[in-house]
Amino acid sequence: MVRYGILGPFEVRFDGAAVTVPRPRQRAGLALLLLHANHPVSIDRMVDALWGDAPPRTARAQVHTVVSTLRRALPPPAAQALTLDPAGYRLAVRDEDLDTAEFGAALARARRLADQGRPEEAADRLRQALALWRGEALSGIDAPFAAAARARLDEARFTAYELLADLELARGRHRELVPELTALAGEFPARESIAERAAGALYRCGRQADALAVVRATRRVLAEEYGLDPGERLLELERAILRHELPVDPPADPPVGRPTRADGAGPDLPDLPDHPERPPAPPTPAQLPQVTSGFVGRREEIDRLAELSAAGCDTSRIVAVTGPAGVGKTSLVLRSARELAAQYPDGQIFVDLHGYDRDEHESPAGVLERLLLALGVPGPLIPHDEALREDLYRSTVAGRRLLVVLDDARDHEHVRPLLPNSPQSFTVVTSRGKLGGLVATTGAVPLRLGVLSPVDSVEVLGRIAGRDRVADAPEAAGELARLCGGLPLALRISAVRLAERPELPLSGLAAELAPEDERLTALSLPDGDLAVSRVLEHSYRRLGPDAGRLLRLLGLHPAESVAEPVAAALSGGPDAPLGASGAAVRPLLRILESLHLIEPAADGRYRMHDLVRLYGRQLAAEDPASSAAARERMFDWYVTVADAARRLVAPAGPHVPAEPRHPWAGPYPFEDAIAARAWFRAEAGTLLALTRLAASLGDHRTTWQLAVVQQNHLIGGHGLDALVETQQLGEHAAVLAGHGPAAAALASSLGIAFAIRRDARARRYLLRAVNGFLALGDLRRAAGTWLYLGDLDNGTAHRLCLAALGRPVPEDEGFLERAVRARLAESA
Repeated sequence: MVRYGILGPFEVRFDGAAVTVPRPRQRAGLALLLLHANHPVSIDRMVDALWGDAPPRTARAQVHTVVSTLRRALPPPAAQALTLDPAGYRLAVRDEDLDTAEFGAALARARRLADQGRPEEAADRLRQALALWRGEALSGIDAPFAAAARARLDEARFTAYELLADLELARGRHRELVPELTALAGEFPARESIAERAAGALYRCGRQADALAVVRATRRVLAEEYGLDPGERLLELERAILRHELPVDPPADPPVGRPTRADGAGPDLPDLPDHPERPPAPPTPAQLPQVTSGFVGRREEIDRLAELSAAGCDTSRIVAVTGPAGVGKTSLVLRSARELAAQYPDGQIFVDLHGYDRDEHESPAGVLERLLLALGVPGPLIPHDEALREDLYRSTVAGRRLLVVLDDARDHEHVRPLLPNSPQSFTVVTSRGKLGGLVATTGAVPLRLGVLSPVDSVEVLGRIAGRDRVADAPEAAGELARLCGGLPLALRISAVRLAERPELPLSGLAAELAPEDERLTALSLPDGDLAVSRVLEHSYRRLGPDAGRLLRLLGLHPAESVAEPVAAALSGGPDAPLGASGAAVRPLLRILESLHLIEPAADGRYRMHDLVRLYGRQLAAEDPASSAAARERMFDWYVTVADAARRLVAPAGPHVPAEPRHPWAGPYPFEDAIAARAWFRAEAGTLLALTRLAASLGDHRTTWQLAVVQQNHLIGGHGLDALVETQQLGEHAAVLAGHGPAAAALASSLGIAFAIRRDARARRYLLRAVNGFLALGDLRRAAGTWLYLGDLDNGTAHRLCLAALGRPVPEDEGFLERAVRARLAESA
């Protein structure tokens, strides 16, 4: 049987056991459906109720996501009772399974009994109804609809109390009413109807001063907090109390054996039982959710957590598990917690803090209330003040042996109020932030989680999609693992997609993920609740404007790592010179690093996960003008630095001059030819990726410049594959741009590359280069290119080259000399 509680802290129970609905948005959606139990709630109404006046663009889709995830969280009977029809979502609930329905039915029955002249039965029924209240209605629900719904429920509660008071006062039972009414008047001092009845009951008990204090407290609250005067009924009651115009009961003789105060005044002390019963043992919370399917590996980290749990109380009892979004922090901690649960007999607490989800974020005060309820503290005893709740929480957990998991924390301050002070307890905090404040303040042990190895990545696919299926396509499985970047979330999504479509081959899904522009879209499930882009969005929304802009611009960089000066160039203003210090960008890089959106690499570089880079690029595409300007600065930075490096590596030239758009105002990252060669080696992959990117964008000017500045390094280092690709892209771009010197130089480099390979295409490119140089009047470079043709044409072109250079040639080849000199004369 599923039972729902609204009249107090929101709760769901299945066969008496608490059911965890972890996310605030899901709890709010369920509460909304319960407030309209057995009636449809339209999508538009749910959007208004959950987001108010500022719904996101995807609100309607998110409503369906809320309901789908809610169905997964609820027990099967409740999930089956949640249906969708043309009018909206409907949750079928029996009256006896919902406390608000029970309360409404009991209140209606009490009214009928009172109308029938049966006050005693009516009062009993009202007390049964009021006993259903466990505290403030909808406690723990933070949504736009909650305040109005809470006010309506409170109004019904006040109505019940007023009717009960009237019935009991009419029966002369004002003494029994005093504790309830004075407590209620203290909780709601602005409620005049309650104050009137509480004061009346107190006066009839002979407590005139207390009665007057209640009336005046209400008057003061109305005046100071609302600027209102009290109603005439309350004023008349105050005058009647002052004039002693109300009836008063004679003081009752104290029962034998019950002591009173020495002066005989004041209330009697309560009865003390001869054999007081021992208070019931506090409940044992067992809140660990199910471990995510497809969990693989992490044995070293699990063993480390077990080691820290077993350590003595003189070591830190807090562990901070950090890592990028989607890397599997929660899964690791839950797997470890399952293994450690038996060591913590007083319970296991799990709280999803949603620290990086603004829509689902829950305040520490709300979390403390849920923790106290789970630990057996009655709702009415939980204070409203957060600091008092924190004190009560620490007192409640003192001496207990608890395992506490605080998942997805934002920062140290987010979890500080929730940390138990019991040395017997063990706390594990997860966050995509580094939690440096927690480590520094509490001595928490940091445990960083990285992506999975290729072998473990393939194993994740096999666990969910089927081992045989994955084993039958090892190459496609490896490619899928590579495209997912070893990120467990991406791997699980891919595996679920395979499991849902048995006819889809692994190679087919890999082909779908291959295009970078479509990869993030493919790494999501249809209901939208599980998507790589969604978890990255939560991290992105925690960034300030400058750090967010830097993340977007870093996504434009095509390589797996980026140097700090390049990040500075990307984020610089449109008129700022290149080569400036990276001091301005360094704090922003640290912010991105603190959220594991980038990771530090060697030599002052930063590495970005492929999927994070694609997400940043996706965001950057929303502002094409800013992206184009930043990309232009990035290209010019590399062109300028590579041009300086090639002049050190090959100072004699000849060099086609580079033509960057932005000026340079700073030192280069090398001082001599040796350092320049080292720079070329380190940036070889980046320069190739940049050349491809510029060509794909149709930026002909940048493409040929990147190609020419790499010529000398690639020829000297025999990077033939990269040489052929860059020079082909560059020559094509130079021709389209109408830049003859670059086109000829790049054709010459291509001819040299093919000549080294003994490839017949060398002749074609070298002849193209000779013609290009001759068209430019550059006879020396034309002759130099003929030298390579000579090696290919059995010495004929070699002799031509010698003649062109004015060197002696064999006498029997005089006609060649005359031909060359004639050609030179014509060119002159």
